Amino acid sequence: MIVKATHPIYAERAAKLVEITGSFTESIYLQKGDRTADGKSFLGIIALSIYPEDFVEFICDPPNTELKEKILSSGLFASCKS
Repeated sequence: MIVKATHPIYAERAAKLVEITGSFTESIYLQKGDRTADGKSFLGIIALSIYPEDFVEFICDPPNTELKEKILSSGLFASCKS
């Protein structure tokens, strides 16, 4: 699932994202460009340097449709056509 960041993801927003991803038992990774981070790692998410308008891919193994709903309803990311 590829989404577009609506806010910079650091500090409180990164913690909110970890709270969301941590509620799932599946492995979740975030990919921005050629860099990938564990979606449940606060420092990993910070290291990706996610800014507004950046495209981020959420990789969930196995795929989970509830993850997409929670990510989009968080207000941190918006759906995109890409």
